[in-house]
Amino acid sequence: MKLRSIFLKGFKSFAKPTLLNLSEGITAIVGPNGSGKSNIIDAIRWVFGEHSMKQLRAGEKFDVLFAGSEKFPPANSAYVELYFEDNGEILKIARELSRDGRNNYYINGSPVRLKDIKDKFKGTGIGMDFYSIVPQGQVERIVNASPEELRFLLEEAAGTSFYREKKRAALVKLEHTENNLSRVGDILFEKERMKKSLYLKAKRAERYIEYSEKLKKLKKIYYGNLFVRERRRLNHLNEEKARTSQKYREIQKELVNLESRWSTLRMEFSKIDEELESFTKLLEDHKKRQNTLLELKEVYDRRLSERESKYVEVTTRMDSLTKEKEELEKRKGEIDYIFKGLITEIEEKEALLEKYEKQREEIVSRYSEREKEFVRMKDEYDSLEKKYIKLEMEVSKIDDMMEDMEKRRKMVDSRLDLKRNDLEGKRKEFEDLVRRMEEMGSEERNLVEELKEVRKQLGELEMKKRNIVEKRDTVLKSIKELEMEKDIIERNLREYRDFSKAVKEVFRVRDMFPGLEDVVTNIIEVDSENALAIGVLLGGNAQNIVVRDVETAKEIINYLKKNEIGRVTILPLDLIESREPGIDGVENHPGFVGYASNMVKVPPGFEKLPGYLFGSDIVVKTLDDAIDIKTKYGVRSRIVSLDGQMIHGKGAISGGSTKSEEIRTPFKRKIRLEEIKKELLKLSRDLNRLEETLASLDTEIETLTKQEKIVERELSELSLKVANVKRTREDLARSIERMEGEVEELEKLKKEYHMKLEGMKARREKALEDMENIYKTRKELENKMKEFSEDLNKEKKVLDELSEKILDLKLEIGNLREKSKRYEEELENIRRRKDRIDEEMGNLSKESTDLEKEIERLKGMIRENQKELETLKKETDELFENLRYRKTGKEEKLKEMEDLENRMGKLKEEAENLREYLHHIDLSLQESEMKLSNILKELEEEPQEVEEVDQVTLENIEKEIKDLENRIKYLGPVDLEAVDEYKKVEEEYENLLKQKEDLEEAKKKLLEIIEKTDREARSIFMDVYQKVNENFGRFVSLLFFGAEGEIRILPSEDILEAGFEISIRKPGRKAQKLQLLSGGEKALIGIAFLFALLQVKPSPFYVLDEVDAPLDDFNAERYKKLLKEYSKKSQFLIITHNKIVMEVADMLHGVTLVDGISTVIPVELEKMMEVKT
Repeated sequence: MKLRSIFLKGFKSFAKPTLLNLSEGITAIVGPNGSGKSNIIDAIRWVFGEHSMKQLRAGEKFDVLFAGSEKFPPANSAYVELYFEDNGEILKIARELSRDGRNNYYINGSPVRLKDIKDKFKGTGIGMDFYSIVPQGQVERIVNASPEELRFLLEEAAGTSFYREKKRAALVKLEHTENNLSRVGDILFEKERMKKSLYLKAKRAERYIEYSEKLKKLKKIYYGNLFVRERRRLNHLNEEKARTSQKYREIQKELVNLESRWSTLRMEFSKIDEELESFTKLLEDHKKRQNTLLELKEVYDRRLSERESKYVEVTTRMDSLTKEKEELEKRKGEIDYIFKGLITEIEEKEALLEKYEKQREEIVSRYSEREKEFVRMKDEYDSLEKKYIKLEMEVSKIDDMMEDMEKRRKMVDSRLDLKRNDLEGKRKEFEDLVRRMEEMGSEERNLVEELKEVRKQLGELEMKKRNIVEKRDTVLKSIKELEMEKDIIERNLREYRDFSKAVKEVFRVRDMFPGLEDVVTNIIEVDSENALAIGVLLGGNAQNIVVRDVETAKEIINYLKKNEIGRVTILPLDLIESREPGIDGVENHPGFVGYASNMVKVPPGFEKLPGYLFGSDIVVKTLDDAIDIKTKYGVRSRIVSLDGQMIHGKGAISGGSTKSEEIRTPFKRKIRLEEIKKELLKLSRDLNRLEETLASLDTEIETLTKQEKIVERELSELSLKVANVKRTREDLARSIERMEGEVEELEKLKKEYHMKLEGMKARREKALEDMENIYKTRKELENKMKEFSEDLNKEKKVLDELSEKILDLKLEIGNLREKSKRYEEELENIRRRKDRIDEEMGNLSKESTDLEKEIERLKGMIRENQKELETLKKETDELFENLRYRKTGKEEKLKEMEDLENRMGKLKEEAENLREYLHHIDLSLQESEMKLSNILKELEEEPQEVEEVDQVTLENIEKEIKDLENRIKYLGPVDLEAVDEYKKVEEEYENLLKQKEDLEEAKKKLLEIIEKTDREARSIFMDVYQKVNENFGRFVSLLFFGAEGEIRILPSEDILEAGFEISIRKPGRKAQKLQLLSGGEKALIGIAFLFALLQVKPSPFYVLDEVDAPLDDFNAERYKKLLKEYSKKSQFLIITHNKIVMEVADMLHGVTLVDGISTVIPVELEKMMEVKT
C-alpha cells in the first residue's frame, strides 16, 4: 500500500485546495518556520480520527478550520483526503468538519464510521496513534515513552491489537455471561431454598395421602370384622344373661331353706364346740410340728438319695474301670502269646519257601530245549486264550456299555430339557428381582435424600435455635441490667438523692406541708432527643421545689431557717409569672427547632411552670444556627443547640462536652429512666418475638424429628426388604450359575456319550476281528502242543504245583507280618489306656470316700428325725381317741351339719360365681354396646357386606392401623397443596438449571476463546518482540559505533500486559539512563527503534517531522543512509531543514506562507540535478 497524494482544503493554513503528490521513495517538505509544514502531518492524523487537540496543536476542534486572513475569509469547513494505492486499487479516505458541527468520514466517497476506517487499517501501523507518524519532538517522546506506550507500539507492529479487541469483546461477553450466571445462580439459590422447603412438605403430604388411603381401606376391613364379631358376641351375652339369672334365683331359694336348718343345729353343738376347741388347738400344734419334721425328713432323704446315687455312679464307674483294666491285662497276655506264635510260624514258612524254590530251580534246570519250547508254546497259547477271553468279555462289556450309554443319553436329554425349562424360569424370576431391586433402590435413594434433607434442615433449625437462644439470653441479660439500673434510678428519685440537703429534708417531712407538690425534675416531661438541650436550660432550676401557694412556701422557708438546714428555691404556683414565647421571624429560620416551653409537658394545674422556667428560650439544631439567629434577630432569650451548646441572653456562650454517664443531675436521671423504660419495652417486644420464634422453631424441629423417625423407619424396613431381595437374588444368581453349569455339563455329557457310542461301535468291530484272528492262531498252536509227550506234561504239572505253593507261601508270610504289626500297635494302645485308667481310678477313689462320710452323716440325721415323728404320732393318736370319746352319740347330728355346711358352701360358692358371672356379663354387655357404638363412629355407617378374616390376620391389620396412625401423627401439620407447589417449583428449578448449564457452557467456550486468543497473541507478540529487539540492537550499534541496545521486558504475570523499557550501553560504559542522553542521542535511539519496527513489519509509509533537528552533520549523514536504504521497502514523507537529509529525497515540496495561506511548490530533485548537470 502506497500513499500517492494528500488533498487539503480549508484545513488550518491550507485555505485553498492543495494537492501534494508523493514519491514512492522519499518525499521531503521544506520551508521556513511557520509556513504550515507540520499542518500536513496534523491533517494525516486528523483524517485517522485524532481527537487530542494537543496532538493536533489546536485549542478546540474548530481550530482546524481555516480562521481567515486579511484577504481571505474563514473557511466554512475543513476537508482532507488521502489517496492510497493498494495492488493497483485506489483507496480514498477523507474527513470533513463543518462549522455547524457536522463531522463526516468517507471511504471512496461513501460516508462511513471512524471505526470502519480503523478496521480497514488495523494492524498496518497506520492510525491516529501509530508509530509511522512522528511529529515534532515525538522521537524524544518515543524514547521517553512509558513501558505501556512502548508495548502499544510493539503491539501495532505485531498486529496483535486485533487480538486485544477480540479478547476485549470476549471479556465483555464473559462479564455479561457471568452476570447472567450470577443472576441465575441467585434465582436458583432462592428456588432451591424454596424447593428444599417444599420438598419435605410435599413428601409429608404425599406420605399423608398414602397413609390415609391405606388407613381408610384397612379400617373398613378391621372395623367391619369387629362389628360383625361384636354384634354376634352381644347376642350371645344377652342369651347367657337370661339363662344365668334364672339359675341364680333358684340357688338363692335353696340357700334360705338350708341356712334355717343349719342355725338350729349350730346352737345344739355350741357347747361341744367349746370342748373340742382346746383339743383342736393342741392337734394343730402337733400337726405343725409333724409337718416341719416331715419337710426336714424330705430334705434329708433327697440329699441322701442324691449322695447315694452319686456314690453308686462313682463305684459303678470304678468297677467298670477295674473290669476294663483286667480285660486289658488279659488281652495283653493273649496278644503276647499270639505274637510269639506268629514269629515262630513266619520263620517256619520262610524255611519251607526256601525249600520249594530250590526244588523249582532243580526242575527248571532239567528242562530241555523242547520242554522250553513247549512252555513257550503253552505260554503263547495261554496268552492267546486270555486275549480271546478278554476280547469276548470286552465285546460283552461294550454291548452292556452301549446299552447303558444309550439309556444315559436318553436320561441326559430328559434332564437337559427339564433343566433348560427350570433355568428359563429362574432367569425370568431373576430379572423380576433385578427390576424390583432397581425400584427399591430408587425408593431407597429417595428416602436417603429425604433423610439427608430432613437432617440438614434439622441442623439448620438447631443452629438457628442456638442463635435465637443466644439472642434471647443477651436480651434477658440486657433486660436484667436495665431493670437494675431502673430500680436504682427510681430509688434515687424517690429518695431525692443527688438533690441538695435542704431539698431532701423538705421531702423527708413532706407531711408537714400540705401544699407541697414536687421538684421541677419530677414534674416536667421531655422527649429524649430534646432532653440534653432542656437539661442545659434548666441547670440548677431542676431542683426547684414547686408548691401550690405562697403560704406553703413560707412554711418551708421558716422550717429550713429555724433548723438551719440550708436554702432552697420555691416556685409557688399562685405567685410565679408565665411568659408566652414568641419572637418575630425566628420560627422561619432553617435551624429553628422550637421554643423550650413548648417542648416540655406538665400535668394539669402546672401550666404556668414551662413559661416561668423557659420563657422565650429557643432550641436550635446547631451552634452555628444559634449564632446566626442571635446576630440576625437580636434575640435576648437563651438559645441552646440540640447538642447542649448555649448562647446566653447577653451573648455569652457556654459549651463543650460532658460524658452522659458522668452527668448525675436528677433531671438527667429522669431522662435516663424514660429511656430505660422505652428500651425495656422494646426489649420485651424483642423477647416475646424471640420466644415466639423459639416456639415456632421447636414445633418445626419436633415435626422434622418425627418425620426423620418415619423416614428412618421406612428406610430401615426398606433396607430389610432390599437385603432379603438381595439375598434371594444372590441365591437365584447362584442357582442360575449352578444350573447353567449343569446344563453346560449335561450338553458336554451328551456330546461325550455320542462320541463314546461311536467309539464303542468301532472298538466292538475291531474286537470281533481280533477274536477271529486269535481263534485261528490258537487252533494251530493247539495242534502242535498235542505232539509233546505226557512226561513233559507231568513235569509241567509238578512245576505248576510248586509255583502255586511258592505263591501261597509268600502270601501267607505277608499276611502274618501284617498281623504282627497290628498286634504291636494294639499292645501300645493297651499300655496308654491302662495309664489313663489308673489316673481316673485315683480321682474316683477319693470322691467315693468323701461320699461315704456324707451318706453316714445324713442317715444319722434321718434316724433322729424318725424317732421324733413316731413320738408325735403316738401323742396325736391319743388326742384323736379323746375326741372320738367326746363325740360319742352325736355323730349323726354332726354328719348332718357337715353335710349342710358342705351343701351351703357349694351353693354359696355357685351363687357367688353366678353373681360375679352376671356382673361380668353386664360389664361385657356395656363394653360390647360401647364398642359397637365406637365402631359405627369409625365406619360412619353400618357395614352391609364384610369379608371376614381370621384372628391372626385381624391382629396384623390392627398393628398396621396403629402403625399408620402413629406415622400420620408423627407427620405433624400437613399442607396438601405443597405437592403441586413443589412440582411447579421443581419444574422452574430444572428450567433454571438448564439455563445455568447453557451459560456455563457459554462461559467455558468464551474462556477457551480468550485462552486461545491470548496464546496466539502471545506467540505472535513474542516473535515480533524478539525480532524488533534484535534489529534495535543492530541499529543502535550502527548509529552509536559499537553501542549495545536492548528492549527489556518488565516483570509481569502476563507478557501481553507487561511493560517494556529501552536500555542503552555505550562501549566501555555501564547501561545508561535514557534521560541522561543528549537530544541528538535520543533522536538516534528513536530512529533506531522506528527502523527496527520497519524491519519487522513495514508501514505503508512513514512521516517524519523534523526528526533530524537535533542531529549534527555527522549523524545526519548516517540518518540519510538509513533513509536511502529503507526507502526501497517503504515510503517516507519527511519534513526537514537539514540540507544533507534533503539530498536523499526523490521529491521535494516547498511550503511558503502567502497572505496567511500555505502554498505548496513541488520540485523533483532528479530534474533539478539534471538541470544542474
